[in-house]
Amino acid sequence: MKMNNILKTTALLLGSSVLLSGCIKETFPESGYATSDQTAESPFAKEGLITAMPTVLITNYIDLGEHIDFGYPGIFGATDRMVGEVFPVSGNLPGGNQYYDRWQAWLYPGNSTGLAANGKMSPFFYTNYYKFIFTANEAIDIANQSEGAEEMMGIAKTFRALCYLDLARLYDALPAKAPERPAYETELEAVKGLTVPIVREDTSMEELENNPRVSREEMFKFIFEDLNTAETLLANYTPATKNLPSLAVIYGLKARAYLWLGGFTESYAEVPTGDAAYRLAAEYARKAIDASGCTIMTESQWLDPKTGFNTVNSSWMWAMIQTTDTVLNNLLSWSAHMATEAIWGYGYGAQPGISVFSYNRISSGDFRKKSFVGADRSFDAIAPYTTLTEEEFATIAPYASFKFHAANGEKRNYSTGNVTSIPMMRVEEMYLIEAEATAHYDATTGKSLLQSFMANRDPAYTVPAANDLIDEIIFQKRIEFWGEGVIFYDLKRLNIGMHNGDTGTNAPPMAQLSTDGRAPWWNCVFPLNAVQQNKALAGKNNPNPTQTVKSVK
Repeated sequence: MKMNNILKTTALLLGSSVLLSGCIKETFPESGYATSDQTAESPFAKEGLITAMPTVLITNYIDLGEHIDFGYPGIFGATDRMVGEVFPVSGNLPGGNQYYDRWQAWLYPGNSTGLAANGKMSPFFYTNYYKFIFTANEAIDIANQSEGAEEMMGIAKTFRALCYLDLARLYDALPAKAPERPAYETELEAVKGLTVPIVREDTSMEELENNPRVSREEMFKFIFEDLNTAETLLANYTPATKNLPSLAVIYGLKARAYLWLGGFTESYAEVPTGDAAYRLAAEYARKAIDASGCTIMTESQWLDPKTGFNTVNSSWMWAMIQTTDTVLNNLLSWSAHMATEAIWGYGYGAQPGISVFSYNRISSGDFRKKSFVGADRSFDAIAPYTTLTEEEFATIAPYASFKFHAANGEKRNYSTGNVTSIPMMRVEEMYLIEAEATAHYDATTGKSLLQSFMANRDPAYTVPAANDLIDEIIFQKRIEFWGEGVIFYDLKRLNIGMHNGDTGTNAPPMAQLSTDGRAPWWNCVFPLNAVQQNKALAGKNNPNPTQTVKSVK
């Protein structure tokens, strides 16, 4: 028997207004996922659920008691800190405080237990994604009962595929070395090749209570089924705004999915792996580029202190678009955390920054390097790219980022400064997927593709002969998508370790972690309440990854 909750349905149809209220615990079950019968077939129901899908991404709140709890952008911040790409640098100046960065569980997994099954932050990924999926399932359910709802169905299936693709990659239990607790490596064997439970629009309550993790093969078969359906239904659809997916976005999601599968040598009957998957990743990345009509960001677009990475531009294929109605408050906001100019928020205090090792490797002619404060802390060098005054800049540490800006470069008024857009997919990702995927089976062409792309970043760039080609492509992807929640999946797939504990690091204490390949905490853990409510997860959780690698200090 499926749940039939009119209040829950109403909350979704109203979009942000109810989702922002204190009754969110009433509108969703504590487990974070469920489906329900739908009886609403009015145009309002269809339009409301289409609007709800992009809205829930930026307004979802699961009451964790932390200000990073603002939906999908909060997930971006968590994954980037989990792999050590983003960390606070303010503590590297006297009086600076690294703890202004509120993604602490992901910054300090060697010391904290927040990412364990019973940890405070373990529900963050799981519960958020299943709430997003719940919204998509509601839309699919109504579309199934309605005439002329093809576009709604295609949009909903695209959103659902996005969520399951992320979940599959987050929870896929891949080998990881755990020097502080070697038993972790053995414990992984019990869940090898497993992803997450699938909740469809018609999944019953009885099924939810005994819903096992599915294999990697079964999960990707399901994802491609959704994407194939969406591809057919949205073939002639052009979204009015970029917070809804286009055909190019569907191709982009397929490119991401095939890229992930390229990292495996196992042979599956239903989905490709290895070089066959990499070839499809390159093919769909090129389809996404061609279908998108998007162009690579220019230097002026990238470095604009008022619109840089806060306004949809010609390179963005898919975006989260904030309005005054979807800004939760002064601190539950992307800009409050990621814009160093946001004096009202955590950004100015934490100063999210880049690793000194990555900064030093960026070529001097690459304009992306201008987004970060240099070692000499020269205000004159950064002044064209920030709205801070020299006096306000005095507390900013080396390697702090000025990539993300509050709206119009606002520094003090959160009600306007937080109303920004956040990229979910940029065309540049497709160029770099094409280059990397091709390089796995045709190094010469892959090198040429990287060279061509990098001409847009540094006209004098040449692919370093001494560098491994895949490593070089991934490095350029790390710089291109610093802070955008993209690179985690590449580092996990390719078993590329962290080096923030190496000599000369600028990472803060407890974030000074170096790993031999992927880190254990890259295999995410199901929260305890999910395990308790779904008996099929008993004995099938990923092992506790915390305190498996010791930080340098």
